[in-house]
Amino acid sequence: MSLALFPSVFDTARLHARRMDEIHLPLIAAMHADGRLMATMGGTRGFTASQLYLQRNVAHWREHGFGMYVLSERDGGALVGRAGLKRAIARDGIELAYAFLPDSWGRGYATEIAQALLALGFGRLPVDALAAVALDDNAASCRVLEKCGMRHVAMPDAAGAGKRRYEIRRAEWRAMVSA
Repeated sequence: MSLALFPSVFDTARLHARRMDEIHLPLIAAMHADGRLMATMGGTRGFTASQLYLQRNVAHWREHGFGMYVLSERDGGALVGRAGLKRAIARDGIELAYAFLPDSWGRGYATEIAQALLALGFGRLPVDALAAVALDDNAASCRVLEKCGMRHVAMPDAAGAGKRRYEIRRAEWRAMVSA
């Protein structure tokens, strides 16, 4: 894939997104250790797993020109989570991913950043579809994806047990944003 060169920083109405890099390890480690947050993502992770996650995401940016962002509130600057688009090698496509600290839940941030990332993805990547995965029992995340126009599709393999795969095609996204 050609280098997409997403912006290193961008803003939505209420969020500031900054390209994830090594300085964000304390936030990532805190997110991975948070039981409430990680219950929505399959369980907590230790510090070494957080370091590996960060290294993979920094390398993803270098290799592909897009990736994960760390998110803060535009008013006040409080860190609230992370989100971005990433290559999903196992499913051969690009996936939207996001996670927020529990104190930020219920504020509409996930929908806000997901819509911005879908616009960036379809605006800068040569793809016909973007996807996302949520745990079956994460009703809030499933609602976010549906609000963004994504539809539930079958998981491609047994490794998806307990998960829901969502997808939106470029034509569907265009029709939605121009309506």
